[in-house]
Amino acid sequence: MKKAGLSDEFRYRGVLDRVHKVDFLRSLSMLSVPGLYAEPKGIFVLEAMANEVPVVQPRHGAFPEIIQKTGGGILVEPNSVDSLAEGILSLWRDQAHADELGRRGAQGVREHHGVALMAQRAVETYSKLQRQTVATH
Repeated sequence: MKKAGLSDEFRYRGVLDRVHKVDFLRSLSMLSVPGLYAEPKGIFVLEAMANEVPVVQPRHGAFPEIIQKTGGGILVEPNSVDSLAEGILSLWRDQAHADELGRRGAQGVREHHGVALMAQRAVETYSKLQRQTVATH
């Protein structure tokens, strides 16, 4: 970062507890973590959206499914600086749209990725496995 002259643009916040993490997320106007690989989980995207932060993510890995289900962000072409810049700029220019994506994302996370739903799915999966085990013995 120093060589590029960007050292003043970044601030390491260390390991954050839940309260400070939520405070940090709520301070963002948007989140984008444009990884080069196909991120399989995207937990950080769900955390941002749960706090009404719209996201701009590459169209690969878990992101297309997450954003389609929640409506909390926009997808850009992977490995394209131009596409990423256009996505971020579009939300910067249209704050009302960014706010709407934030609201939709928070609602979508509650509907599709909430703790109660995850617990219900885990119980269903374990019950199915138990039935399969009993049926084969």
